[in-house]
Amino acid sequence: MSQPYYALPLRFDEVLQHKPHPTCSLPQSIAQNLYLMLTTHFAESRFDESFGCSLWDEDFSNQANSRWKEEVRQSIEASIAEHEKRLTQVRVRVDLNDQEMLLGRVSKRVKRRLTVWIDGQLVRTNEQFSFQRSLFLAPLSTE
Repeated sequence: MSQPYYALPLRFDEVLQHKPHPTCSLPQSIAQNLYLMLTTHFAESRFDESFGCSLWDEDFSNQANSRWKEEVRQSIEASIAEHEKRLTQVRVRVDLNDQEMLLGRVSKRVKRRLTVWIDGQLVRTNEQFSFQRSLFLAPLSTE
């Protein structure tokens, strides 16, 4: 069965050379879109200024309270409802914890890690869908 969704990153250089672009499955395409939402701040995308989530706006704010987590969770949930119509019955959970990282042989650093779980159902097939990703905060970065 063919996979009609384009894989990221988009490789325009290959398309211009008339090479086939890599494709992916529906769940992989949704996961790519969710990851883009998490790592995009509002107004970054020229085609839609509402694409993204408030995580960038909240990156350096006080992350120690539960209200911060709830605001980020609601922002992610609202963005999914607006921009990912291939999912239904979406549930978003977030957790924030500290993770010790080695910077060298003896040097350590503690960073805040936000883990996001997104569960839902594929509209097309009614299959269950799960997505999980962790991001480091202040400054925002991926693992």
